[in-house]
Amino acid sequence: MYLSDDHGREFSGCYGKHDIRTPNIDAAARDGMLFTNMFAASPTCAPSRSVLWTGLYPARNGCMGNHTTCRNDITTLPVYLSKLGYRVVLANKVHAKPKEIFPFEYLDARLPRNPEHPRTYRMEGLNMKAVDDFLADHAKNRRDVPLCLILADSSPHVTWELNKTYDPAKLQLPPYMVDTELTRKALANYYQDITTMDKRVGEVRAMLGKHGFKENTLFIYTTDQGSEWPHSKWTVYDTGIRVPFIAVWPGRIKPGSVCDAMISFVDMTPTFIDVAGGGQPKGLDGRSFLNVLLSKVETFRDTIYASHTRDGDMNFFPQRCVRDSRYKYILNLRPETTWTTHWTKVSGIPESHKEVWDTWVEKAKTDAQAAKLVDVFQHHPAEELYDLKADPYELNNIAGQPEVKLILDKMRGQLKAWMISQNDPAL
Repeated sequence: MYLSDDHGREFSGCYGKHDIRTPNIDAAARDGMLFTNMFAASPTCAPSRSVLWTGLYPARNGCMGNHTTCRNDITTLPVYLSKLGYRVVLANKVHAKPKEIFPFEYLDARLPRNPEHPRTYRMEGLNMKAVDDFLADHAKNRRDVPLCLILADSSPHVTWELNKTYDPAKLQLPPYMVDTELTRKALANYYQDITTMDKRVGEVRAMLGKHGFKENTLFIYTTDQGSEWPHSKWTVYDTGIRVPFIAVWPGRIKPGSVCDAMISFVDMTPTFIDVAGGGQPKGLDGRSFLNVLLSKVETFRDTIYASHTRDGDMNFFPQRCVRDSRYKYILNLRPETTWTTHWTKVSGIPESHKEVWDTWVEKAKTDAQAAKLVDVFQHHPAEELYDLKADPYELNNIAGQPEVKLILDKMRGQLKAWMISQNDPAL
């Protein structure tokens, strides 16, 4: 699995974004199955990854806020797969703790710091030589040992690589961004970081062929949650939880296929166990979607649930949501609070964060559309309801419209029942 960091689903060529260059991710989509409805269960790093490696939603695994800790009495992916004879290796970003319950074999594959571009909030990306050396050694000395290798890249988490190849003036801004000169410069930097990371995706796939693993390997590309822009990461809107997900498996997955089934990251650990030949553990929230990968079934979940709690003092705006194929209901647990994040509060990062946000606030003083967006980002009612077909970016809340009252009541009940089943402390 190649697990990137904060790569918004809409920022890849194969997902319809034609002004960004992601040739290697696009090639993986042509060679395998592109999933259109894969969802993280939480829109920040530690809770999202903890769900991936436990098969439990945040309220049950214990990691609800970013940088918090899972319960120490749960079983995790490396334990399950080790019992099945697998070598379970994770490179670079773990962001799941305590370490004792996540006994991955750790591969240090970090590129060295670049003094000309000091990073804030992240390491450099994956060191391809370290990955190549690891695969060569495993092929030579442990080829008979089945391998689960998770390459956790730091890209494209902020701070982003400085733009070298994009013309900011030509970029197509999504409707949740305020169009300013600094917005475009920041977006070009984000694109650059994605394109550099995309090159590493191609190099990893080439290494699998070079060392004789390609034909017998399930390769997955995905990310932990949406991009670090307002209305994305730190929120349960689709731009925060709907993620790119591509699976390539020669001889098992039909090349060029597209899957519209709704699947959650909570289903990832059960699926890995199933692929490895193990039985399904009892008591997990997720279940295996192996039959979806193999095109034996076309549907999976009727509803998707997600939660966000907080990210330290930078973001304390807890949300819960339920989503089906048409509508999404969001419950805001602190509607009286103004939404903030690193993006709105952290200054001193050129062409990023508050430096960009301040241009949005300034433009909102004279531009009605900018003012509407800033207000939508910062102020939220207790309940939100969106028609995802008519409003895919969730910018027009219809919760107060009488014609959707039955839908609102139904989804309110679904979310409450899920929160009860999770023993959610927010109840």
